[in-house]
Amino acid sequence: MNAKQEKARAYRLMKTYGITLAEYDDIKAVQGGYCPLCLRARGLSTPLQVDHDHELEMDGLDPRDTVRGLLCGRDNNRLGWYEAKIDRVAAYLANPPAREVLK
Repeated sequence: MNAKQEKARAYRLMKTYGITLAEYDDIKAVQGGYCPLCLRARGLSTPLQVDHDHELEMDGLDPRDTVRGLLCGRDNNRLGWYEAKIDRVAAYLANPPAREVLK
């Protein structure tokens, strides 16, 4: 990444999430340098995405208080999908429909 791209990235992180590039790097280091869900993605070709709680953001919290960590794009999208359906996912896992048939 060249200096201009790095500057734009730092600006976007601050404007969107209220975090510095150094804080982004610190979060990544605390996570061991990987996406904490898949444990594979390291953000080398595409930077890890900032995962944040959208509900807290809607409540008017400071954006930096909504940041949870850094995820690969795939897991960030999946987490958002699961969050929207968490009650149905939990009910499905607690009582799988096949159990009634395969007793």
